[in-house]
Amino acid sequence: NDVLDYIVEKAIEFKLGARGLRSICEIIMIDAMFELPSNPTKTMQITLEYAHKKLEKANVKRLKAA
Repeated sequence: NDVLDYIVEKAIEFKLGARGLRSICEIIMIDAMFELPSNPTKTMQITLEYAHKKLEKANVKRLKAA
């Protein structure tokens, strides 16, 4: 899946471990975690474009390992 590859590439690019990888996933899915439980639609498909948008908005570079 392109989205998973993108997430892994970002984790490698910023030399992140498991916690950093979790943070990237959380940034991408935070809105869904709050909106889906009260929505009749119980599934969400995350596209590469959506992931790009969320990570750019969140300034993922701040997660970069020292």
